[in-house]
Amino acid sequence: MLLGGIQGMILCLFLYQKRTINRLAVYFFLLFLFSLSFYNLIYALLDMEFFQYYRPLHMFPYPYKWLIGAGFYFYVKNQFPSKDGKVYHKEEWYLFLPAVLYGLLRTYWFGISVYENSARITRVVVDSDFFRIHEFFYQVFTIAILIASLRLIKKNAQNENGQKKSQPVFGWLRRLTTVFLLIMIIDLILFSFDLFLHNWKESFAFSYPTFMFNTLLIYWIGYMGFTKPKLFFTSIKQYKKNTPPAHWDLLAKKVQKAIGVDKIYTNSNLTLTEFASETGTTTKELSKYINEVHHMNFSEFLNLYRVEEVKELLRSSEANKYTLVTLAEEAGFSSKSSFNAIFKKATGITPSLYKKNQSTL
Repeated sequence: MLLGGIQGMILCLFLYQKRTINRLAVYFFLLFLFSLSFYNLIYALLDMEFFQYYRPLHMFPYPYKWLIGAGFYFYVKNQFPSKDGKVYHKEEWYLFLPAVLYGLLRTYWFGISVYENSARITRVVVDSDFFRIHEFFYQVFTIAILIASLRLIKKNAQNENGQKKSQPVFGWLRRLTTVFLLIMIIDLILFSFDLFLHNWKESFAFSYPTFMFNTLLIYWIGYMGFTKPKLFFTSIKQYKKNTPPAHWDLLAKKVQKAIGVDKIYTNSNLTLTEFASETGTTTKELSKYINEVHHMNFSEFLNLYRVEEVKELLRSSEANKYTLVTLAEEAGFSSKSSFNAIFKKATGITPSLYKKNQSTL
């Protein structure tokens, strides 16, 4: 527990140097990581009876638990700009309200402890069952925030066509949030089970698995932070829409003609060079156009239309006369294995199941 807390503090100092990339995202991540590390640290010191040397420290007025989830959410939030390009999200600052209120309450208790130079107020609060109720609401609050974070990541990880974006940061954010959410759900289950076993009075036996999970999470974040720090923070500039070159309007019309009228994608051996020649542009310009406008590479761009072609063929009255392989080849797919994989990735179901569903309509 102690080493996990120290590890997190050291990582905070290391990641603070990255604040020039995305200042707000860095600051909120540091708030999350510092609070999580402080959580481990404070309970390690409690377990070691460190505070017997100065009793008021039991009530140190830092609302770390309520800052863990809020800091994490705003870290995720500030990885993506809003539609107007701004990164401020003032309408959600209420998520810090529990931390403010609890911070004021702990400051009051801490003042009493300092005045009395004792831990009497700590015992009073523990005996009142306040901490038991507080623990439950903190866990539910954090779980709700992590679910909201996952939804936010999913929303921003797709482009206008519903295709997944390829930036590595999305995979990292999704993994980190999912792991943290699973840890919090396990913590809530352990806490509830502890209450059930001990007549709705916590025995704190659940705390040690909680701190073990926290420590593993901190070490994992530490490993990723020291080895792949670029995953942590994305420059807002990467997500701002650039003004497209004026000649792209003409290029878009040529691409649409090649796709919609000539169905050039049905050529399974079509290359970027051939496509560029067909549209009267260079391979570099065409590749840049597809990447920046459609947010995908050349192969993904062609396969998107090939999948739609197969779906259209399967909806026709003549579909049952041909095998799936024949239809796939007609749409431009070069092999059965790649067709099955690409079709399922795009639609979520296999081609055979899609065909079966069409036949029942």
